[in-house]
Amino acid sequence: MKFDCVPVLDGEQGIGKSSIVKDLVTPEYYSESLSLTDMDDKSGAEKLQGFWVVEIGELAGMKKADIEKVKSFLSTSDDKYRPSYGRTVESHPRQCVIIATVNGERGYLRDITGNRRFWIIKLHQQKQKQKWRFDQLFRDQFWAEAKAIYDSGETLYLEGDLLDAAEEAQRGAMEVDERIGMVEEYLTALLPENWDRMDIYSRREYLSDTNSPLVTKGTIKRSSVSNAEIWCECFGRSLQDLKPTDSYAIAALMTQVPGWERTKTTLRQPIYGKQRLYTRI
Repeated sequence: MKFDCVPVLDGEQGIGKSSIVKDLVTPEYYSESLSLTDMDDKSGAEKLQGFWVVEIGELAGMKKADIEKVKSFLSTSDDKYRPSYGRTVESHPRQCVIIATVNGERGYLRDITGNRRFWIIKLHQQKQKQKWRFDQLFRDQFWAEAKAIYDSGETLYLEGDLLDAAEEAQRGAMEVDERIGMVEEYLTALLPENWDRMDIYSRREYLSDTNSPLVTKGTIKRSSVSNAEIWCECFGRSLQDLKPTDSYAIAALMTQVPGWERTKTTLRQPIYGKQRLYTRI
């Protein structure tokens, strides 16, 4: 069985996010020693052995390179390595769930393709002196119900309304790009009929003077856009300066603009040549 998603408990510091899970599975089967650096070698796989739930404690501090590392680590269902003092490589099928906790931060998700792996659970519990405690009767009932749900064929992936809610929460946790307001204004501006025949400088001039009474008002609603258009026309940058990292940042920004989706389609555009497009939905 493969489960490559990470439930993320998102709530105020000190409300017992880790404690409630630890008490549910009991400390014997809970570990919070897994770090991002452990995922560089067999240390990460070794730290999973013998536990049901393992917590990543550094999710809020992840960089893009770290997320790529986490994605690769999560996608493994069977860890194969030579244990310390061992002579041969051994197989260690995964038998745990990896979770994470954050203290209500925004911007801890930075990867536009790997966010689906993080299931964000918003917690609204307030701090209290009495921590959550479960007795063995509750634990037995909890795991019995979990097994019954699994045996009934419950899927281990989200779909329908649950998937929509998860994606909305993931967008809310994305790193905030302060240019999003600029892009939204750019995308809502109505375009003139001769837009496709205008060069970059004419387009920039039109966009900067849309409120001038001397400028012909646009009537056409934009239906598609590319990274190159946003870079050159909205940000006023040169196309030759557009680097892959800039395209990635724009793509991440566009995931936070409602009403637009990225397609796999590439079309030839005036000025910019073949470009992958976002379309209005």
